[in-house]
Amino acid sequence: MKESPILIPQSTTATPLPSVSVLIPARNAEATIGAALDSVLSQDYRGSVEVIVADGSDTAATSDLVRRLYPTVKLVPNPEQIITTGIHAAHGAATGEIIVRCDAHTVFPPGYLRRAVSTLQRTGAANVGGRQRPVGATLFGRAVAMAMTTPLGAGGARYRLGGPEGPVDTVFLGAFRRDALEAVGGVDPTLGGAEDYELNWRLRARGETVWFDPGLVVAYRPRGTLRGLAWQYFNYGRWKRVVAQRHPISLMPRHLASPLLLGGIVASLALAATGTYWAAATVLLAYALTLALSSLTVGIRRRSHAALLLPLTLATMHLSWGIGFFTPVRTKGESTVRRRSSRTVTSALPSMSVLIPARNAEATIGAALDSVLSQDYRGSVEVIVADGSDTAATSDLVRRLYPTVKLVPNPEQTAGFGLCAAQGAATGEIIVRCDAHTVFPPGYLRRAVSTLQRTGAANVGGRQRPVGATLFGRAVAMAMTTPLGAGGARYRLGGPEGPVDTVFLGAFRRDALEAVGGVDPTLVRNEDYELNWRLRARGETVWFDPGLVVAYRPRGTLRGLAWQYFNYGRWKRVVAQRHPISLMPRHLASPLLLGGIVASLALAATGTYWAAATVLLAYALALALSSLTVGIRRRSHAALLLPLALATMHLSWGIGFFTPVRVGSTETVTSSH
Repeated sequence: MKESPILIPQSTTATPLPSVSVLIPARNAEATIGAALDSVLSQDYRGSVEVIVADGSDTAATSDLVRRLYPTVKLVPNPEQIITTGIHAAHGAATGEIIVRCDAHTVFPPGYLRRAVSTLQRTGAANVGGRQRPVGATLFGRAVAMAMTTPLGAGGARYRLGGPEGPVDTVFLGAFRRDALEAVGGVDPTLGGAEDYELNWRLRARGETVWFDPGLVVAYRPRGTLRGLAWQYFNYGRWKRVVAQRHPISLMPRHLASPLLLGGIVASLALAATGTYWAAATVLLAYALTLALSSLTVGIRRRSHAALLLPLTLATMHLSWGIGFFTPVRTKGESTVRRRSSRTVTSALPSMSVLIPARNAEATIGAALDSVLSQDYRGSVEVIVADGSDTAATSDLVRRLYPTVKLVPNPEQTAGFGLCAAQGAATGEIIVRCDAHTVFPPGYLRRAVSTLQRTGAANVGGRQRPVGATLFGRAVAMAMTTPLGAGGARYRLGGPEGPVDTVFLGAFRRDALEAVGGVDPTLVRNEDYELNWRLRARGETVWFDPGLVVAYRPRGTLRGLAWQYFNYGRWKRVVAQRHPISLMPRHLASPLLLGGIVASLALAATGTYWAAATVLLAYALALALSSLTVGIRRRSHAALLLPLALATMHLSWGIGFFTPVRVGSTETVTSSH
């Protein structure tokens, strides 16, 4: 259906038109910024228009393009790389009486600015905006676009469904009266989402009006993958929770729909666990029928095969939003990132110390040291090996072939003691952890330092890429990169850049590391997670950079994998005892699974065989379906061993979690090897 043409009555007054500043926060937008700028600069608005781009890109490509092709456009830096801080920076450089928000991937239709200013003047509103018109590029993207324009997906939001002109709670993008915007302090830079709704709430709380004009229609490209959609709506829910905590009466009924749905499903499943199966069946069946009927209606009306995916997209949006709403956001840590990253960085690169704990590593230490010493980092780099070997072979090799590398003894032979010993000998401003069997890819140190400086984080790390050398090792590598094996850990599954609970290896600001006492040498396992927990508890940020990818060699035997995960579980118990609130839901999955299996077997011993059969069959089906899905997607015979690898990881971890550790004993030293 074609959009109605934009018809604006000609002004009959001689009053000069107000000046306009168009603010565009951008990051790595060299592929789309040109179209956005062309659409703004070709507007037929007769008043003064300035365009300000707040660039938070990883490279100079976007800024260089703007300077070369659009010399009249103002450029301001956005080192924090967040939309809200970019809008703030651009606002600070703006001179217009009207502030218009645009995105780097947005294309304004002809007449947009003229109509927006006309509606502002006609209504006296503080903010005028219109409708978001989602346009999917893939079959899944088109299903998402459909979902976003149905009541079940939009919740009645007029900026998505359309509707008559008039006051609303929020709009898409927006054209603001500068005086009204500055009276409420502008966009809140501590928010990483829901910032537009929160700003419009403050405007309305002050007595201003937010006005919806259905003639202001801007295209929007929705997420094209299930994972991208789930992450987007998960974050929508998380940041809506933050806004609700700050402004409780800002919540509308549509904001509570997903949390209530999720709560109903969880409650019904809890009842089902007690034997009241009809409760879960009723809730799930009612929800499934609602999705199916809505999808059928939309599919018939719009005549699109994309409607077949509509139940999946709607359920993903609802449940991801609901889960996000119940997931806390540590805004203090993120605001700390922004404050630190706004500091002036000197041109001299910080010095660096790379710490390598090693034991009997003569076969692998050479490759590790070569990968570090061949890095292209321009600052000072020192390498320190803490050797806890049973023989002198590793130390002799390092002294003979790498005379510039420092060697320190590690008589306790654990990674934690080795890291402490190496840190004591380090002089660098940045401390980087490396393992004796790790090979850093080219550019690793340079990127790690760049990300540390850009974000102000205490620790920056990336993704562990497991590479199996045997058939079983490849199955373990697969298991470690599936949700059932990784439990949602971003350093294993990958995902967008941002704050996380822990990362693989890590590059630390020395001041932050020393402020929390460094690595705990009494821990044999889980020392990295525990250190990152103490950093975050202090208000620091641990930052995941998906561009930092380091290969990892997983265990190649069933016995080795079982022992490894048994110790992971044991030492997670120690950390949980010291920091109870550090536990996340994924840490309890294996203990709960083991508890469920043991309880069902206990019931079976009393003659209640169906309990054990139900639990074991459900678990076996989950393993089989996950393995089948992974095997089809990755086309590897190693997926045949995936159920065995996953079950070994789960059960060994669970058994370990219930097995006490005598911290400080000889056992704790030897258990790491």
